[in-house]
This record gives sequence, C-alpha cells and structure tokens, in this order.
Amino acid sequence: MMTAAVCAVVAGYHSYTAIAEWVADVPATTALALGITPDRRPSKAMIRRLFAGPRRRR
Repeated sequence: MMTAAVCAVVAGYHSYTAIAEWVADVPATTALALGITPDRRPSKAMIRRLFAGPRRRR
C-alpha cells in the first residue's frame, strides 16, 4: 500500500482524500502490480494511519 501512496503523491495527489481517490481509480491490473487486491482498496482512514506511523503506547 505504501508503494501506491507514493505513486499517487508523485502523480500530484497530496491530501489523504486525493491519494485514496487515486488508489480507487487505478485499473485493477495496476492495483495488483502495486500489491493491492482490486476489490479491497484502502480507504482514506487507512492511508492516514499508514502515514501517521505506529502509535506509541504509554
């Protein structure tokens, strides 16, 4: 999923919403090449969590 997000940013999509829309709109063959199952694309929330990194425990 990180590869797909990086591709979206390189293509000019910079917000979480824009990246999620780019991932949702790529053809199924491209999604597969990026390691994403075409019928289970990541949501905006998932992309935000990806970029946020791991949460620290207290």
